[in-house]
Amino acid sequence: MHSLEEFGESALGELASRMGLSFVRADAEAVEMRMPTEGNRQGLMLLHGGANGVLLEHAGSVLAMFNAPAGRVPVGTELSVSQLRSVTEGCVTAKATVVHRGRSSMCVGVEIRDDSGELTAVGRLSLVFVRR
Repeated sequence: MHSLEEFGESALGELASRMGLSFVRADAEAVEMRMPTEGNRQGLMLLHGGANGVLLEHAGSVLAMFNAPAGRVPVGTELSVSQLRSVTEGCVTAKATVVHRGRSSMCVGVEIRDDSGELTAVGRLSLVFVRR
């Protein structure tokens, strides 16, 4: 069983750190990450859709790290994000779960919710496992 400590710096990385992402839960079944709205808003003071994309891809990528076959690492190939509801304050939490895991690829589904539990965005991340 993998742990976040085992992945070291790659578990969070520079961009996620800069945006204030943090782990709530992380294992082979699901990865949950939080992100503050403050510092990640666009000009109209709404949470930036691209910030949702970063949160979604990062949670999905860490989940794929937990599920990668020995000697392989996940690389994202396709990202889809549907923005459903605007957020102006507080934090959002992404929960990534496995949709499908094959021998050489994986599909992850992600839901993003605000502090009240309202669904604000959904998405999907496709990844392939490449040799380390």
